[in-house]
Amino acid sequence: MLETDGNNKNDVTAVQMFDNGIELSELKNLMGITEKKQRSQLHIEFNDLSYSVYHNGKEAKKTILRNVTGHLESGKVTVIIGPSGAGKTTLLKIISGERWLNVDGTITINGVERNRGTFRKQMCYVPQQFALLPFLTTRETLYIAARLKLDIKRNEQVARMIVNEIAESLGLSNCLDTLANKLSGGERKRLSIGVEMITSPSVFLLDEPTSGLDSAASNQLINVLHNMARTNCTVVCAIHQPSSQMISQFDNIMVLDRGRCMYCGPKSDILNVYESAGFTCPRFYNIAEFVLEVITEQRDGDLENLYKICCSEYKKSKDDKYLKNKINLSTTSEQNFKKDDVLTSVNSTKQTLSTWQQQKILFLRALICIKRDSTMTMLRFAAHVTVALLLGVVFYNFGDDAKKVNSNIACLFFLLLFLFFANSMPAVQMFPTEAFLQEHLNNWYSLRAYYSVKILTDLPMQILCASSFMFISYYMTGQLMESNRILQTWSICVLITILGQTVGILTGSAFNTEIGIFLIPALSIPLLLFAGFFLKIGEISMYLQPLSTISFFRYAFEGMMQAIYGFNRPNLYCSEIYCYHHSSNAILSMMDMPTVSFYVILMILGCWIFCLHVIVYTVLCWKIYYARK
Repeated sequence: MLETDGNNKNDVTAVQMFDNGIELSELKNLMGITEKKQRSQLHIEFNDLSYSVYHNGKEAKKTILRNVTGHLESGKVTVIIGPSGAGKTTLLKIISGERWLNVDGTITINGVERNRGTFRKQMCYVPQQFALLPFLTTRETLYIAARLKLDIKRNEQVARMIVNEIAESLGLSNCLDTLANKLSGGERKRLSIGVEMITSPSVFLLDEPTSGLDSAASNQLINVLHNMARTNCTVVCAIHQPSSQMISQFDNIMVLDRGRCMYCGPKSDILNVYESAGFTCPRFYNIAEFVLEVITEQRDGDLENLYKICCSEYKKSKDDKYLKNKINLSTTSEQNFKKDDVLTSVNSTKQTLSTWQQQKILFLRALICIKRDSTMTMLRFAAHVTVALLLGVVFYNFGDDAKKVNSNIACLFFLLLFLFFANSMPAVQMFPTEAFLQEHLNNWYSLRAYYSVKILTDLPMQILCASSFMFISYYMTGQLMESNRILQTWSICVLITILGQTVGILTGSAFNTEIGIFLIPALSIPLLLFAGFFLKIGEISMYLQPLSTISFFRYAFEGMMQAIYGFNRPNLYCSEIYCYHHSSNAILSMMDMPTVSFYVILMILGCWIFCLHVIVYTVLCWKIYYARK
């Protein structure tokens, strides 16, 4: 685990698994933080970007962006300002490649049409609301991000230095050992930016990076972004209403109003352009406030004329400035920006880990969260043990009593119901979809690595809970103590537990928590009617019998019945002269069982689990696709 020593907050004991032995200068060169590392210069230009969304099918159309044209310069910090609903966030998502459907217009990188997949390896996008895992400390969050995103050669010193440098630059040194859910809003915001700064991206897009920060923290953050820009990073911030001091620290300004670009260029020229359109800014007035007052029609003037002048001025300045930038780009560091290799010069520190390497790091992170979330873990285990003891008390020694067969069968059916619902309902919240989408879209890891680790790390707890529940209830209810029957009963219990959790994951991934919690009982209870307990299989109408074949409860219940009463079980104890349920064969015949062999039942339940996981994986793929839409 990534636990820290209280006497030395810079000591990360969990990373002692990695080797030491690299020079400090090599670490600095590798990180590119202390020594200024020159990135590939990426000049972004977009022309006539338009984006619309449809409500109620295609009946109502809402236009978000209207023929937006502009550019983002390498080595400069650009601020995008505008009122709420102007399209700032949408523009950032389109530039980043997260949103690409229903988008018209062109985006070029250094004069070459953008390759979305390749470009995403060179950029990072920090949304306004960045979900952090609540049970990781600041240090652990930064460290694991570094392990996932950088080629640090399995060295502890590199990871430790990255954490300290990022924390110091963002003012997080005093809260390195604080859990994310204990951080203030401003600290969470800075941490979310810090995890994406680790890779030193060539393009850094931030949505409302200063929201929740005080003036001192905001200025410190802007200074950090300026340092990044000096190393040829293209830094873009969308800010709702920056202060005078903050606006003075930006190089370029882009103004959006109702999806239109009302200015794009150097900060020093914006007042002259607006003045030429009849809008004069008072002396010592906040430029951002003045611009927002103009475009929100709080100042008298012709906005359409301003829009035309801004477009005209942009076209005049674009040709000269872009030609100069293009000449400079063509002469630096032998960079030939051809169509096939515009974005191939990825930062030397950034790497693509194999699935196995990603799984190891994500497994470490999952173990930390499981250990910290001890309350939920203990509640799960305690609930299984408590209900097992309750079952044992209520159905004490019913298992071998011929007079109590019906009650024992009810006990077996209740056992399956508890295992299914006790594991399906909590699993609705098992996948933090927002955090996963943010990290995946910023190239932290693959869906395959994340999904496999998420499932496998919870598997031991599932087996432990199901086993403790089954063994306690099996012994106390007086079932036949034969090893093969115990093993068969245990296998059915584990499979129905895993199946229940998978159903919960599916509903939680496809829907929100409220809908998922409703759908699990709403969809599962009808399947219980065809399980063979309330209604025998042979008594079901012919046109409804196919429904019994798709009920996994039927196979789980029949498998449990066969494990308890099948396989030539000796006659049950009966205190009376004659008992109809004295023979186990008579019990199975009464229940119209068996219909399939026990081992076929295991395969059917296994196929159900596999198919549901395939559906969940497909849903997550669709979530990724929809997030980019």
